[in-house]
Amino acid sequence: MRAFTKPLLAATAALACLAAAPAPTVLVGTTETMGQVLTDPSGLTLYVYDQGPCTGSCLADRKPLHIAADETPTLPPGVAGVLGAAPRPDDGTLQVTYDGSPLYTYAGDTQPAETTGVTVDWHVVPARYLPAS
Repeated sequence: MRAFTKPLLAATAALACLAAAPAPTVLVGTTETMGQVLTDPSGLTLYVYDQGPCTGSCLADRKPLHIAADETPTLPPGVAGVLGAAPRPDDGTLQVTYDGSPLYTYAGDTQPAETTGVTVDWHVVPARYLPAS
């Protein structure tokens, strides 16, 4: 029976680590026209805005991707870029950023990986992958 104790403990510890790992803050979805893009945890496409932070009436159609103060934003394994969090200028809540740009969803996107929020100033965030090692 002793021979099984160490492998069993190692397997239990490995499973505990997997269970404790937080789910990624941002996921990758496949769109019909834009390829693979970053999405929020529910699969809605994420956008960045060329004109700086979206505040005031801009927020009628755009929802910031928020994170709690005790959370660390994470990308799925193999996706390049840097997620961060920055206080919003209007209310101080923490908004997730990708390579320094605040991330938003669009109210017109009702299904995962839709891209109806693309305009001249609003862009999807393409998923970039790390080189294979």
